[in-house]
Amino acid sequence: MNRIACSFVVVAVALAPAVRAWADDAPTKEQLEAAKKAYGEGKQLHDAGKLGEAVEKFKESYRLSKNALLLYNIALTLDENKQTDSALFYYRKFLSDSPADAAQRPPAEERVKVLENEKLAAEMSDKGGDKGDAAATPDKTEAPAKPTKGVPFDVTTFQHTVVEDAPPGKPIDVAATIPESSSVSVILYYRTAGSAEFTAKPMKWHGKDLVARIPASATTGSAIQYYIEVKDSSGAKLTSSGKPTDPNLINLDASAQEHTYADFVDDVPVKEPAKHHDDDNPLKGGDENPSVSASTTTDTGPTGDGMFDVGSTKFKYTKWSATGGAVVLLGLGVMFDVMAGQQASALVSDSMRTTCTPHCTFDDYDQQLQSAGQRDELLSRITIGVGIASAAVAGYFWYRQLSGHPTATEPKVVVTPSIGQNFHGAAAAVRF
Repeated sequence: MNRIACSFVVVAVALAPAVRAWADDAPTKEQLEAAKKAYGEGKQLHDAGKLGEAVEKFKESYRLSKNALLLYNIALTLDENKQTDSALFYYRKFLSDSPADAAQRPPAEERVKVLENEKLAAEMSDKGGDKGDAAATPDKTEAPAKPTKGVPFDVTTFQHTVVEDAPPGKPIDVAATIPESSSVSVILYYRTAGSAEFTAKPMKWHGKDLVARIPASATTGSAIQYYIEVKDSSGAKLTSSGKPTDPNLINLDASAQEHTYADFVDDVPVKEPAKHHDDDNPLKGGDENPSVSASTTTDTGPTGDGMFDVGSTKFKYTKWSATGGAVVLLGLGVMFDVMAGQQASALVSDSMRTTCTPHCTFDDYDQQLQSAGQRDELLSRITIGVGIASAAVAGYFWYRQLSGHPTATEPKVVVTPSIGQNFHGAAAAVRF
């Protein structure tokens, strides 16, 4: 706690724009203010013991301010939360991006050494313990990456730089590096945030790197979770970056840089459940947590750009236009119906004047009331009718959205018209 408290003081000062030297993509004043707010919220969450939520606030502050000192806060909080793989990544990123005279560099360097040694020891232990358990049937869907028989794999040669940010609606190519002579399989597992299912893809060679693509159809919502596993020929895990219970997180941000190889040829994902290993399951011997159990889903391929292609810009525009039009038209219909009722009431009141004889006729005022009432009643029927049609169109597009993407983060809207003998109306409900 003392180390984090010290770091908080330094970062709080560093967020002030007066002491910052920014590049051309310097954050705006509004972004700096938002970064300070996110940082303050993160500190409060940390002090309350809500470490996972605190990490997200520190990451938000870093994305807004690009202050490298915040990377130390992120790493230290992840370290406290026992997310050592992610903590190690952020310690390394802090050492790479922070100023040479940063006060947190010595403790960060020391912690990196400790975590690297712990990770190596754990991986060597896994290598010795998993082979007997996993001497099961080899997964024939996993093609070895340029195998050369008889060459042992050194887990320290596996390298992967975590993808932190990417634009939504675009494919994401995840890369890793191993010696080309290694007789192992490298598998990428990914899922949308909030989903209980991972999709598995073997990583294949692209130049000197191994690459697997997360398709554009999966990059919806606010984030993507993924992890990478390296396995031997028997299917035993040798090492990994992330795990099912602690996956790497890609924040989807429209301003982020694309991570795509233009000449990389994608393939179909493997229909393989993401397996839990002993070190991945926090409930050893008990029921697995359904929120992280990982069966796979079938990749639907890239999103089209037509009006009826779920996820496309045209689809969203049509869906929201129809929804908004239905709400506006139904509202106008109710308004015109109320106005027509008012005109009718005024006409009845005028007809009951005491000065009127049984043989009196409508005067100009009565004619105007009747004409206005008939006009408003006609407009009410037209707008409600068109509003109901618009609601039906909107309902179709919402059905396509929800049935095609059950984890969509957009609100679910239901509009129901209500028509009776003496009234017209509509009810709407929104579920987030």
